Amino acid sequence: MTTLEKLYCVFAIAFALAFLTVLYLIPETRQLSILLPAGLVAIAVNIGLIFTVLRDILCRRFATPTARYLWLAVILLFWPAVLYYLPRHGFRKRK
Repeated sequence: MTTLEKLYCVFAIAFALAFLTVLYLIPETRQLSILLPAGLVAIAVNIGLIFTVLRDILCRRFATPTARYLWLAVILLFWPAVLYYLPRHGFRKRK
């Protein structure tokens, strides 16, 4: 991953955590007039995160050929796996 991609990944994760915290702590943000635009922004940010992570998986060399497909399946089926993938593989240089 490039430095810009790493920064975007960190931003997207921080944004998701901040978004959930605001929704939990401030009840007024749960109104449809606020929730709909904020939710659309959150979806757009997370689509960018998933695109960045999937691109990294497809460009990276893994120890076994099946590891790439396993990571693709895990990320697509269980989104929070991104939090494990990024420190383990994503933030390291590609070989």
